[in-house]
Amino acid sequence: MRSTTMDALEITYRLKRLGLTQSGISRQLGVSTSVVGNVIHDRVTAYDIASHIAQLLGEEVSALWPNRYCFKPRGSMAQRKARTAQRPESPPAEASPLPGGEP
Repeated sequence: MRSTTMDALEITYRLKRLGLTQSGISRQLGVSTSVVGNVIHDRVTAYDIASHIAQLLGEEVSALWPNRYCFKPRGSMAQRKARTAQRPESPPAEASPLPGGEP
């Protein structure tokens, strides 16, 4: 496997060398061709489609789209709970009167 990032043109080129098209992939996955194209061009996030394309190319998803599909550690559960507890609570919303003058 290669470890370099590929751009959309190279991904499309490698798919065509394998005899695959975006429309063929879209039929396999049951999605529109535009969704497949948007994933290849990194315009939308659709992990299932991206992982299928990466598998067809023998690559890791994070190798093809490193800025979109990469592991970002979020910290331990205790750290996340501590951050959540530090956030100020929003005041409860006041009840608005109903039309007709009834509170």
